[in-house]
Amino acid sequence: MTASERTSEKWTKAIAEVCAEPDLARSNRLITRLHYRLSEALADHLGREGGPNFHSWAVWGSRKAGETIRQEDLDSAIRNATVTAGVVGCVVGAVTGVVAGSWLHWSPDLLMAAIGATIGSLTGGWTGRWIAIWSRDKAAKLILAGNRTVLQDIGGQSARFLEMLENGATCEGRDSFFGGLRPGPTEQRGQDRLTTAFRAYLAAFDADDLEAKRTAMIAGNCEIVYHEHIRLEPYIRGAMPFIIRRCATQRLMTYEIGERVLAVGEDLPGSPTPTAARNWTRIEERMRYIFALFRKFHNAPEVFSAPLLEMETGPMRKSG
Repeated sequence: MTASERTSEKWTKAIAEVCAEPDLARSNRLITRLHYRLSEALADHLGREGGPNFHSWAVWGSRKAGETIRQEDLDSAIRNATVTAGVVGCVVGAVTGVVAGSWLHWSPDLLMAAIGATIGSLTGGWTGRWIAIWSRDKAAKLILAGNRTVLQDIGGQSARFLEMLENGATCEGRDSFFGGLRPGPTEQRGQDRLTTAFRAYLAAFDADDLEAKRTAMIAGNCEIVYHEHIRLEPYIRGAMPFIIRRCATQRLMTYEIGERVLAVGEDLPGSPTPTAARNWTRIEERMRYIFALFRKFHNAPEVFSAPLLEMETGPMRKSG
């Protein structure tokens, strides 16, 4: 067994261990750390000047997912759901009050509308509050399941890719690596998009021109994230109840890179075309926003930075 093979096995073992961690919050933090270590290892081999790889971005996505997994956004979710459901209940109650008053020959309409609006507002607000509590608990479990799926699926292939690079990226090594990817579309559990992505990474590895390296890395990142989001489709839809999808996208969802906080419901700063997502469960809207994000901030140094994680396991560090 070569040192490179031992390295690959080490990554595979680490991925299995963090995904098996029973504590939801700790598992997420360990996954975020492992994405960072994979990001650093790939950058060391592909060349940091070419820009971030998929795992560099996954660090920030996993860290953001941790807020829901740890229920840090629960108060905000309850507040928004209570207000929104209360307003809807108020309108429905007012209309119902007027209709009921007319049918029962009660009067005046204004009084019946006020009574209906009050009852509807209270009932709607209470309902919205409990929907938020229930949905956040469900979302935490689903988001962690998706978090683990991404690391197992993509992290496992990144480990094989790193082993191939460490062995010199020979023709035989490349053929062996790509031969280990399942043919077929992601929707049918295939890995054609990953094949395209890692070929782009190799193009960046082989390129001497800086702009060509960066272009190839962006292409690879976009292919992997598309593959990822197809796999995550059931988790994302399950974590966002139908009645709050637009509200949650517009009022709760942000993407953080270093100290920069971007609302997914708003266009990216300086973007020449619309990028805002209205409903995060629609994959075409997610990809429009994320592709633009990857291109716009590809050269931003904070993408490579390690986010602060309040963990008892110590600070982030590179893989040895």
